[in-house]
Amino acid sequence: MVSVTQEAKHKAMAAGFAAAGVSTPNLLQDLSYGWVGKITNLRPPEEILPSAKSVLLLVLHAWDNRAFSFAIDPPNWRGYGMHSPDEQFESYYFGSEIMINKASPVVDFLRKKGYDATVTSRIPLKPAAVRCGLGCQGKNTLLITPQFGPRVKLISVLTTAPLEPDAPFTETFCDECEKCVAACPTQALEPYRLKITRCMTYSVESPYSPDVSEDVRQLERQYVQRPTARSYIECTICADVCPIGKSRKSV
Repeated sequence: MVSVTQEAKHKAMAAGFAAAGVSTPNLLQDLSYGWVGKITNLRPPEEILPSAKSVLLLVLHAWDNRAFSFAIDPPNWRGYGMHSPDEQFESYYFGSEIMINKASPVVDFLRKKGYDATVTSRIPLKPAAVRCGLGCQGKNTLLITPQFGPRVKLISVLTTAPLEPDAPFTETFCDECEKCVAACPTQALEPYRLKITRCMTYSVESPYSPDVSEDVRQLERQYVQRPTARSYIECTICADVCPIGKSRKSV
């Protein structure tokens, strides 16, 4: 008999995800939660869905990494931490919109089985993915998967269904390689650590923030593509140079 866990994973794969893994809120208790700089507040699963029993982590292969990293900011957006809490903004990130759409059949399936379920990116997705057996975190701080390296996007489904957890991923792929560290134009990377205010993605996402130095701004203008005045393609250099999964078809 096929279990609910197997069916949920099958629904995810049928929707176009490359991999799916399961953990539980209890097994994720010791992850780092709270604010990531001024960007987002990562919360434990049970704070998002109080009765959550399982975390289903979904991996999307970003086979055209630049296209999947396309983003649009609203006209009045100035940057993280530069607006009052009551200001409302509407922005779009292409990869997230795709994943939310693809995760819908999984959520619908779990709800039809009588369980509550919700899609979220507000948990620590990368370390949670390691606990779900999907890959390791590399020196570029991204999830490195066996099949596609870091050329992936992540989203999670929290559910009250008691899914069967997968074993955590225990391998490492980086060894002595530091291609990502060397390739970063702004020197935002140290092995397994990102200096967020030197990251060109943070710079382009927070255009008026005073915590980004002018040398980073200049490099951002040089490297980050802007199809229109309010849109941009996030920097993917540290993922592009990673040799893991590079033999897979990508653009």
